[in-house]
Amino acid sequence: MKLKTQFLLILLSVFFSTNTLSKEPVKSCDELLSDNQNEEALKTKKGEFKSAFCHGQANLRLNHFDEALNDFKLAGKLSKSDTDHFMADLLMGMTLKEAKRFDDALLHLKNSFSKIKANKSFKRLYLVEIGETSLLLSRYDEAANAFLEAYTLAANDDERAANLDRVAFAYASLKNFTKAIEYELKANLAFERTGLLGEYAESGINLALYYLEANDLDATERTLLKFERLARENGGMYYLAKVLYAESKYYKKKSNMSLSKSKFDEAIKIANDIGAEDLKTLFKAF
Repeated sequence: MKLKTQFLLILLSVFFSTNTLSKEPVKSCDELLSDNQNEEALKTKKGEFKSAFCHGQANLRLNHFDEALNDFKLAGKLSKSDTDHFMADLLMGMTLKEAKRFDDALLHLKNSFSKIKANKSFKRLYLVEIGETSLLLSRYDEAANAFLEAYTLAANDDERAANLDRVAFAYASLKNFTKAIEYELKANLAFERTGLLGEYAESGINLALYYLEANDLDATERTLLKFERLARENGGMYYLAKVLYAESKYYKKKSNMSLSKSKFDEAIKIANDIGAEDLKTLFKAF
């Protein structure tokens, strides 16, 4: 009898293991989200912080803003640590921003930020979102101040450079090109230290355009030639098109319409060759 029982248990074990292996493994919300299966992610259970937060992300991706807000609010209630709570609050602010409820987003982000004490990482994330939302509301002074504060909390050159670049953009939006140049120069040096050539080139082109707006034509030409050479030597066709476009604006300001058109035509050709739709849209505005 004992041997029969043991044999039966072995057979049952084999049966269940075979059935388990033959079925598709049940994916979690996070796994489905990683595979961009957002609708499927929303079919998973939602009963604790991690799953509620995941549902919020899926709804945000699908532009289901009200549902996402409810999910992040639930995630905040289910959070068991300050980190989880701050993250849920941050995503609520980002959802409000994506829903174009900019005033609500800014108020929410500022209120949440006031509750953070020593967590530098979260402070920096909130400040960047506050700055970006302020830009959307054309509150450029507030944006510049938020990005400057985020800069002081930066953990590395990447973050320092990105925030300096944002500060420069805020001042350029205020038509304060002296300040824009000051901070874009600092950003460009920081990007150069990171070794990120794309960001370095983008920052350099922005710097040249700020010089152009300030009517410093010598600095404009010097900067554009520097980054045209960088783009050509490193095969950066996307940035070469952008710098050529900037050069066309420079020569137009110098009333050299022939050279302006030549640079513009070359920029358009490159954009078409590489299929850069964003550049083609940008160039149409010229």
